[in-house]
Amino acid sequence: MPAPSTRLLGLLLALAAPLSWSVGGVIIRSVEAGPWDIVFWRAAGHVLCFPIVLWWLWGRSALSDLRAVGRPALAVAFFMSCTLVFHVLAMTRTTVANVLILQSMSPLLVAILAWILLDERLRASGWLILAVAFAGLALVIGGSLGGGDISGDLFALAVAVFSAAHVTLIRRHRARNLAAVTLPAAILAIAVSLPFAQPLVVSLSDIGLLILLGGVQMSFGLTCFILALRYLPAAEVTLIALLEPIIGPVWVWLLIGEQPALTTIIGGAIVLGALAAYVLLAARRDRGTVTP
Repeated sequence: MPAPSTRLLGLLLALAAPLSWSVGGVIIRSVEAGPWDIVFWRAAGHVLCFPIVLWWLWGRSALSDLRAVGRPALAVAFFMSCTLVFHVLAMTRTTVANVLILQSMSPLLVAILAWILLDERLRASGWLILAVAFAGLALVIGGSLGGGDISGDLFALAVAVFSAAHVTLIRRHRARNLAAVTLPAAILAIAVSLPFAQPLVVSLSDIGLLILLGGVQMSFGLTCFILALRYLPAAEVTLIALLEPIIGPVWVWLLIGEQPALTTIIGGAIVLGALAAYVLLAARRDRGTVTP
């Protein structure tokens, strides 16, 4: 059990991560830049800010860990860059609520990939939770059919899939610190977006907002999340991270006026409830009382 002061620091860091991530929808909805321009400048903000944080916290050890992992680190960078691109494409094609809820499926998809690739088997309760979550997922996507935003939902689901892929690889190499892999991932996202973007046409105010988004949402949020794992159990940090798909749509509703559909609210509640149940069971398993 962490000491009270250590635990408080861990809680503050764990809360700061989803709070910083949750502003993404508001900023993306507030700028007039095209989706590829958003990908470019958001990733550029991370490339500008994160090396300072990386060097300050981990120094050369982060880069040496990256080199030691080798080719799997390149795969992690590729999968992560896919999430950076598809997240923005999803945000510009469907509601923020749909995007964040569909992306929140990632931890459950990690459970499936870990079962297939890492031989970390699920018990009956785990499969039941997955079935309930996918029922909620079907409700969210079903509400978009015929509404013109199904492509955005599919992009958001792709984010969950690619995120689960890179998390599973990081988990396989968990003895190494792979925080530095976000830099080549962001550089790759910039390279992919460049043929389709017109970054110099974007207004200076929008560029400033998007660079700020990269620094706050990616560099700061990611750092807080990684540091929180030093002070709190992973299951607890993951549970607190569920605040992002809850708070994100609220910001957009209050500041932009984008109200989630009823099917999104109901389906999202099912998904988040199932994910919370999975995380809590995982925490009990780690204490040796239950194996989901």
